[in-house]
Amino acid sequence: MKDEFDTESDVQTLAELVLREGLTDAFRERARELSAELSPEDIEPLISLLHSPPPEPPVYDAAQHGLGGWLSACQFAVFELLYNLGETALPAIRRIAWGAYDWTQGNAIELLIRFAANGIRTDEIVAEVKARFPDIRYEAQLYAVEPLVSRLELEPALAAVFGELAKCWAFNEAVREVTTPR
Repeated sequence: MKDEFDTESDVQTLAELVLREGLTDAFRERARELSAELSPEDIEPLISLLHSPPPEPPVYDAAQHGLGGWLSACQFAVFELLYNLGETALPAIRRIAWGAYDWTQGNAIELLIRFAANGIRTDEIVAEVKARFPDIRYEAQLYAVEPLVSRLELEPALAAVFGELAKCWAFNEAVREVTTPR
């Protein structure tokens, strides 16, 4: 294992894993490993990669992964690293979650919900999401909820947080939207 985190290189490594395999357990495990090398000083350089990713690698193919595929893969990598950094990353994640609308807003809210499910400031985050969720754009609401719904049966703590958040009409509506068969 190397001695220190290399922001661009490590995000690129994780993003390439997303392109090859998707958001798998292997991706999450590699993010956990890399996050052991993170420090609070790495948060802002990571966030800068959300809109200015490292150069596209040979594994990226726009025809296969879509025009925004590389950017999306890098964003998943950045957010998973921030998640693994833990509570230290909360101020930055909150800034993205509740700031001006951006396509990364839903990812940040998803992380807040994951933190709450893992016992990190659960009551505080649940109250915050219930209070602020109705004020964000519908697209961000759906993007925050959708990746978590499939994990509810496997993660009782996440299901419990969803149960509390369902008391918020906007959250409940977003869950209904992503779970209603088309």
